[in-house]
Amino acid sequence: MKSLLSFGCGNMAQAIVEGMNKSSKELEYFLYTPSNTRAIELAKVVSGTHVADLSKIPECDFYMLSCKPQQFEELAKSIKGKLKPSATIISILAGTTTETISKSLGVSKVLRVMPNTPSLVGAGVNAFYFTDEVGSEERHFLNDIFSGFSKVFTFEKEEEIDLITGFSGSGPAYIFEFSRILTEKMVSMGIARDIATEMIKWTFYGSSKLQLESSDSSEELRIKVTSKNGVTYEALEVFKGEGLEKIVDMAIDAAYNRAVELSK
Repeated sequence: MKSLLSFGCGNMAQAIVEGMNKSSKELEYFLYTPSNTRAIELAKVVSGTHVADLSKIPECDFYMLSCKPQQFEELAKSIKGKLKPSATIISILAGTTTETISKSLGVSKVLRVMPNTPSLVGAGVNAFYFTDEVGSEERHFLNDIFSGFSKVFTFEKEEEIDLITGFSGSGPAYIFEFSRILTEKMVSMGIARDIATEMIKWTFYGSSKLQLESSDSSEELRIKVTSKNGVTYEALEVFKGEGLEKIVDMAIDAAYNRAVELSK
């Protein structure tokens, strides 16, 4: 039985810990939060142990950094030298490099993860970057654990984590925003809000399911929905004419630039 201590129990950390617990019984959990409340609650869910304060850090195989990125420096000062030397650090901190983590904690084995919120429903995307010091056995173990509740992609270059953050990390927000826009448009045209909300949710769900289960590309699936001079065609022509693709390119570039900025 291996063990994991999560420093922080916010929504994403909770999704990951609960996902791990559901997919495997090979981990024992220790949970810490400054206010104690969420750590106690999550400990009950996963039959884990609440860590009351940072003076009593148990020796674990894995330590997960789940605080807010701006809180890391203070946390590092409190826990440096108290962690099991052979342990692997799992970081879900946006914009925090493995070099920063290694220097701040005096460790060498780090897994940097870029998760996304669909992990809450067992359908997340997790991007991995391992430092060279993480052994193959630990890599396989972590890959298997995360694969139980998400799709895992491992990258060989850390800068690629910054590159994909604006896609898989931020991507759900783009989908939710487009969903909101369509819902509000339906409501403005006289459709009841509850009906509009459900119809759009199911449209996105069905489209995503079809895309996952089809061998067709996104473009091929779009073409199959679109008849020349039909209803869908007219809508897509407006997207094209108003420069939707250019807007998306600009948005992704802005997200990438911010990710790089945060990593410095």
